[in-house]
Amino acid sequence: MQVDLKDAYLLIAPRPIVLITTVDRKGRINAAPMSWVTPVESDPPIVAFSTSYESDTYHNICETEEFVLNLVPEKIKKQMYLCSKNFPRGVNELEKAHLGWEPSLKVKPPRIVECPANLECRLDWTHEGPEYVVIGGRVVAAHAHKEAFKDGRLNISFVRPLLHVSDKNFVVGEHEVGL
Repeated sequence: MQVDLKDAYLLIAPRPIVLITTVDRKGRINAAPMSWVTPVESDPPIVAFSTSYESDTYHNICETEEFVLNLVPEKIKKQMYLCSKNFPRGVNELEKAHLGWEPSLKVKPPRIVECPANLECRLDWTHEGPEYVVIGGRVVAAHAHKEAFKDGRLNISFVRPLLHVSDKNFVVGEHEVGL
């Protein structure tokens, strides 16, 4: 079956959902869900994601060169979706979604308390496309809830990460399958 090219990206699914927290020059918090995210290197650790030029996320990273990737578990799916709403610039989506936050160790944007894993990042590079920009960030600190990281890997059955399929369609990672 031939798939229309505009739908080709849907064949690379599911993808993990993260809430990316940033702050602007004035320290105002922004949180935006993203599923166009991937590790790029492990040594040094670099992650990348894609966003639009109009997004507060992009503008804040241009101003401060810092962000935090917060892994979204199933239990906060409604709050994650609320963060996707188009609030005016400067509105704290975490407050609107009733999510908690705490200071990061090495960057100004906060970590989300309800997210079981967080990667604090500093801007490393960008790749500019016609409508979207890919942002690469060097991980400068990594955190996980005690139960979320076991035996040197993410504890899928505890975390139950939310994975994006398309539009408002998601699946949940529940268990590992070995080879």
